[in-house]
Order: sequence, then C-alpha cells, then structure tokens
Amino acid sequence: MLKQLFSDTGFWFLLLINSYLIYYYLKTPGEFNTIVWIYWVQSVLIGFFTFIQLLRIKNPDENSLTLNKQPVSKNSMGCAASFFLLHYGFFHFVYAIFLLVSFTKGANAKMILITSCIFLVESTLQLLSRKQKVLNQKENVGKIFITPYLRIIPMHLMILLPEFLGISVTVVFLILKTVADIAMYMATTRVQGSPQPL
Repeated sequence: MLKQLFSDTGFWFLLLINSYLIYYYLKTPGEFNTIVWIYWVQSVLIGFFTFIQLLRIKNPDENSLTLNKQPVSKNSMGCAASFFLLHYGFFHFVYAIFLLVSFTKGANAKMILITSCIFLVESTLQLLSRKQKVLNQKENVGKIFITPYLRIIPMHLMILLPEFLGISVTVVFLILKTVADIAMYMATTRVQGSPQPL
C-alpha cells in the first residue's frame, strides 16, 4: 500500500501543495485567510468532480449504497449524484457565508485564483486517468459519495474548537487540513485503486 502510495504522482502533488501552503503561512502569517479560502475552493472543486464522477458511473456496486431503500443502480446514479451535489453544496454554501463574515480581511485573491487553477487542472487530469482505470470494474458508490465529507471536519472544528477550548484557529486548521487531505487520498486510493480528484 505504501509503495503504491509513494509511487503515485497525485500523492506527491498533494504533499507538495500542503507543504507549500504551510510554508506560505509561516512566511506571511497575516494571510491565513488566504489559506482558508484556498481550502474552501479546493473542497468545492472536489465536490464538483465527485458529482461528475457519480454521473459517469456505468457499473455501480449495488451493495455499496441504497436510495429510497433500493440498491443503487446505473439508472439511479443521476439521483445519487444530484443528492450529493445538494447536500455537499449546502455545507459549502453555509461555510462561504461564515468565511465572508470572518475570513475576508487580507485574503490574497491572486493567490487563491492561481491555486484554484492548479487544482482544476490536476482534478481534470485525475478524472480522465481514473476513467481508464475503472472502465470494467464495479465501483463502490457509497465510498465515493462519503469520502469528500472528510474535508468538512476541519471546517467544523475550525469554527467550534477555538470558541470552546481557546485553541488557536490557525493551529487547528493547518493540522486538520493536512490530516484530512492525506486521509481522503489514502481512502480513495485503497477503495478505488486510483485517487479522487484533488
């Protein structure tokens, strides 16, 4: 598993971008809000590409998810994808409001745009690569559906922990962001044989 992970260019891209963001924060601590917005945009892109991925599934594992008490099927993938889009999208709409209220001061729009374009290109390449790898495999719809929610945990805790425990929001977010990114990558690599879009 570790050998496969370390030989995967997607893993190194993820590690590199997270390392750079930590370096960026240490170099310019006044721009923590920029990193939070980058994380939000990255999460939105992951949600969008997961939605596309769900729509494109042709051979779902019927035991991996139920919709209206019925096993998921090729014909119901549109419903599964739409439900994911609405549910995951609602979380990020709420987070956007929170960020607009509390995390806009000093945010570097140019940095956010550049990193967003990098994530968009990488996510597109991963989606195209993954299409070839799973062409004739049954796909675990439940795992594909659930895994992106790992990224919601840091957002939740960033809002709650500093308030209740008096912990620095910066420390909480940077640690949990890295853990969530690596955990999501490892989970999708193990379950699907190829990573989710980053």
